[in-house]
Amino acid sequence: MKVLFLRPQPPMETIGLQHVMIVEPLELEILATLIEDSHQVSIADCIIDNRSINEILNSEIPDILCVTGYITHTDLMKLVCKEAKIFNSKIVTIVGGVHIESLPETIDSEYIDYRVVRNATRTFPQLIEYLAKIKTDFPSGVLRKYEKLMPETLPKFDFFVPIPNRKYLEKYRNSYFYVFHDKVALLKTSFGCPYQCNFCYCRTIAGNQYVERELSVVIQELLSINQKEIYIIDDNFLVSKKRLTEFMDLLEKHNIRKKFLIYGRADFIVENEILLNRFKHLGLRTIIVGFESFDTGELSKLNKETTSEINTQTMAVLNRIGVDCYASIIAMPEWSKSDFEKITKQMIKLKVRFLNIQPLTPLEKTDFRFDDTKLIVQRTEFAKWDLAHIVVQPEKMSVSDYYKQILRTYERVVFRPANLIHHLKYPLKMQIKLMRGVQKVRKQYIQKMGNL
Repeated sequence: MKVLFLRPQPPMETIGLQHVMIVEPLELEILATLIEDSHQVSIADCIIDNRSINEILNSEIPDILCVTGYITHTDLMKLVCKEAKIFNSKIVTIVGGVHIESLPETIDSEYIDYRVVRNATRTFPQLIEYLAKIKTDFPSGVLRKYEKLMPETLPKFDFFVPIPNRKYLEKYRNSYFYVFHDKVALLKTSFGCPYQCNFCYCRTIAGNQYVERELSVVIQELLSINQKEIYIIDDNFLVSKKRLTEFMDLLEKHNIRKKFLIYGRADFIVENEILLNRFKHLGLRTIIVGFESFDTGELSKLNKETTSEINTQTMAVLNRIGVDCYASIIAMPEWSKSDFEKITKQMIKLKVRFLNIQPLTPLEKTDFRFDDTKLIVQRTEFAKWDLAHIVVQPEKMSVSDYYKQILRTYERVVFRPANLIHHLKYPLKMQIKLMRGVQKVRKQYIQKMGNL
């Protein structure tokens, strides 16, 4: 059978991180690899591919269309499947993704035949075999059209992942980037996180488990990647000193020379400066740190298990060893203009060069307890649940003023003269690409303010 995998563009309403980062749809490469021996497969990445859905369908003529996405893509995924059914009613439509795994009922549609809700690397190939009439048993972990989720019938979590065949995205490869990381490739070495931050959706989709891949297999996959820039997309790569040391030993043993972007916790960074300095000399370039707040009370409310002092020390460590930090901050609804001013001055004082401010976004299925009567964006307005829209009513200013404060903080921190000088060390084309992307995001924020 001909199986087409498709990643849709983000909705127009979604405030677009795709303007400053576009990374490969690794999940589709993995699924394509699992069935490539028995079926004809292809992948269309519509973030880059400018063809219409109809043009892609006309080019591929698939028997099966598989669409993936996040919460923001929910309505768009339905629309893509509708277009496929209009194009050819016999096309079987399958959808999946981390949001659908937790809340499959949100994407119920007459145009969607199957929803993969558990262990995609196991159940998806079984579903394809079922559709090809190779097997007669319908796989557990897949829901038929309008079928309700019965958690007790789902199989246990299985975190198997093969080494993906990356040939299917070759035509898009040069377009993938993450801020200053050009032609970046993704690598997954673990699933979930052992910490208990109550706002985190990543723990939910891993069933509150933390599972590591064998490092020998990780290195094997790393050796198969041609790209020099590697984005390790673990929810938290800095968990174990022992595992990080073994990983670095293997990098040296196999003479692997890559540049790495990772996620890591502040407390690990503070406690392991020597270890991270070694990693820096083996290619560590950037750490995305979820500081969330520089107020110990707010950190406690988020169950972050760190302190403002630890966060402050983290930036000192990273500045000393020369590793860039992409700092992530959660803007709380109770913030006043003075709170924004305070965080701005802190970021500048600590020499934070890259900043992501996320208005508090109480996603469903997390442990964060929230009164939905305070929402100003309904949960069915999926395109706006992008961690950039203000979805909770600010307590001390208007929504428009709150957006203005977010934008003002970005501009004062990221575009201060010292930062712009720092950016000169990166290739000119990446500086230009980032500036253009930032301006597009800025325009979206300004439009939001103007529409309120």
